[in-house]
Amino acid sequence: MLQFTEILGRVDHQGFAQLLANPIFQTNRVGQENSQQFTVRNGVEQELCGILGGSEGDWTRQTHSVQKQMMFGERGIELPSRQPKSHTAEDTLTDEGVVDVPEAVMDDIDEEELDEDISRVKVETDRAFFNHMLLSRPAAVPMNPAQAMERDNLPFGGGKFVNKNISDRRELIFGDKLHKFLKNQGKKSLVDLMKEAIDESGTDGALGDVWNDVTSVLNRKTSASRDDLTTTANLVEDACKYLQAVFTEHMQTVVERNLEVAERGGIPGTRGLVNAFLKVGTEESFQPEDDSIDGMPTWQVTYHCVRAGDMKSASETLNRLKSFPQCATLVAALNHVAKHGKLDSELKKKLKVEWRHNLAHTKDKYKRALYAALLGGLDSAALADTLENWIWFKLYPLHVDPQLTDVLFKEVQKAVSVDYGEQYFMSNGPSEFQYFFTALWLSGQFERAIYLLHECGQRVDSVHVAVLAHKLGYLRMSKKSTDEMLVVDQNDSTKCHLNLARLIVAYTKSFELVDVPRSLDYWFLLKGITTPTGSDVFEMAVSRSVYLTGQTDEILGKLTPDGRREKGLIDEYLDDPSEVICRVASDTEITGEWDQAVGLYLLASKPTNAAILLSSEISETLRTENKEKIADLVHVAEQFKKVQRGCQASEYATLSLLVDLAVLFDHCRNEEAEIAYGISTHLRLIPTEPDQVTVIVNEFHMVPQKVREVLPDMCLHLMKCLVDHCIRQSTTQANRGANSATTSMFSSSNRYVKQIKAIVLYSATVPYKFPTHVTSRLLQLQASLGI
Repeated sequence: MLQFTEILGRVDHQGFAQLLANPIFQTNRVGQENSQQFTVRNGVEQELCGILGGSEGDWTRQTHSVQKQMMFGERGIELPSRQPKSHTAEDTLTDEGVVDVPEAVMDDIDEEELDEDISRVKVETDRAFFNHMLLSRPAAVPMNPAQAMERDNLPFGGGKFVNKNISDRRELIFGDKLHKFLKNQGKKSLVDLMKEAIDESGTDGALGDVWNDVTSVLNRKTSASRDDLTTTANLVEDACKYLQAVFTEHMQTVVERNLEVAERGGIPGTRGLVNAFLKVGTEESFQPEDDSIDGMPTWQVTYHCVRAGDMKSASETLNRLKSFPQCATLVAALNHVAKHGKLDSELKKKLKVEWRHNLAHTKDKYKRALYAALLGGLDSAALADTLENWIWFKLYPLHVDPQLTDVLFKEVQKAVSVDYGEQYFMSNGPSEFQYFFTALWLSGQFERAIYLLHECGQRVDSVHVAVLAHKLGYLRMSKKSTDEMLVVDQNDSTKCHLNLARLIVAYTKSFELVDVPRSLDYWFLLKGITTPTGSDVFEMAVSRSVYLTGQTDEILGKLTPDGRREKGLIDEYLDDPSEVICRVASDTEITGEWDQAVGLYLLASKPTNAAILLSSEISETLRTENKEKIADLVHVAEQFKKVQRGCQASEYATLSLLVDLAVLFDHCRNEEAEIAYGISTHLRLIPTEPDQVTVIVNEFHMVPQKVREVLPDMCLHLMKCLVDHCIRQSTTQANRGANSATTSMFSSSNRYVKQIKAIVLYSATVPYKFPTHVTSRLLQLQASLGI
């Protein structure tokens, strides 16, 4: 059995070892010779082998830094030009003072052959793409050898879809919830499913707090673009509500732990909770101002009501302060927010004036905190003693601001990620990632927060938080799938983009071969994202999975004897998977597995593509004298003709003609001249006597290209068969003493001799250039008969 490390990097399971041993890799040893004998074919092979070797080497190299852009740069993959290269004065001079320019050998490669080479380069590049995506991964995840999937592991019959070889319970639970979301085509709430995963997996502690932060803000799809001001306002509002709920829960916990001191009794509502909380006396003493209510300082009670998000209860405590002129505007502003949810522009201007007037002599920290909460940018250090309080004082002024702008929000984001940053929030190491995550997440910096989880080793959570943000429309995606995991905008340090493709590929790498169904779930999320070659990542991932695992029937489905298609894993995601199956068939064709490609084209309801492939393979094989392969091709072609439905008539006719030619070649090799002559007469591709040459040549324009390519070999095989037959018959007659004048096989009236002459004449007049060696051989065969 192949080990996982062997399968992981391979890009051609039939001949990768041979490619690595190819002399093209030994550039130092044969560099001079190659420079003198450069051909387009060698140039393409050099580029292809460079890609394959580069991908494999980068993946296995452990001690050297990886230069990823050498393979996948801005320019992509460069193929050698067929245009002559200009040389400079720095070129080597000969003894005669003439520039010694190595002469490029232009081989006889045609455009079709070059296109095939380019297509193969593209396929191999796509398959190496997943390895390239992992080159920036912090650390490799332990991987197990690939094992074949069992039918019980597949998502049929309502059973679990996960593979029994996977042991990470949290990983499986989150994966199962994602599968349910995709299976129901988004009808079930992904937020609710993630909450179920959190509960079922027993996620608590720091990760539990992380998910509380996530679900408090991401609870609905965004109605506008991520950078729209409406989206920003909704994020700020949701973050403030969450922080206020956390503060209320904190007060409730303190009260429940100190019931005797709190003396809350049965008083309901926020006011009763605040009064009970303040009785516990957990806060430091201060100098209260103005008035009191229920024996508590008015500003202290008001602040706690505002901090808990209950503006109605806050406004009720302010009735006693209306007679205090030095704080009249603050009271009016709080009442306005309680009624309308926002400050009034004019009222905010008056509030600023009042604050400047009271700044010097206001000592009550709760009164100062309320000014800070409404105006922002003021000193609130006395009460910003926890992370939650600090963020709330940053966000609440934006929430009540009548003219919220992106600039104000970016200032908050900059304070979190740039001014303070990782060094401040995680001063004691990665174990404190939760605090930095909370600050990033609640300030709307989702991409940085997800990347932080990934960097701190929380791969399950980082991926599923990213998926949730992506599906709800809050995730900024990087433009290129080859970008780094996190891309920071050069013009705006607070704006980042996440490479979701790189994140998911790194996550699925550990189980992509042992749990294909689950891998497909995550790869489907990347549909629409393209690789450097322009291929869809999901389609490419499906093709690569079929290639590596060999689980074609399970992944793509299979054809029944009556021509129906049984569904596969791919049908879980697409109503019509024919395009994806066609992509897999095309990749399979390019890598030389023609028999499997034909079946896949039929599976994708693309019989015309299958016919074209078979015609191409038969045409090429007939010219290479591969008897075993041609027999297989004819067998598959005959089976194809029986089961196909809807094949284009012209391609079907071409295939049928080539199958007949294959039969003709076989009879020629078996020296069955009579049958071969009869088939050639029926096909009317070459004349049977000289008088037919003009007619057959005039009909040449109707001969398909793939058939034309075989004509020179057909003429040679048929003529050799006829000549050998004539010689044998003539020898037999001579041994019997027959009358040579009347029975000679070389007589011009002999039908075989007539066709021999017609073939030679046809080869010289048909508007298709026969290879020189074929023409010479035809003339030699004719001369051997003395005609």
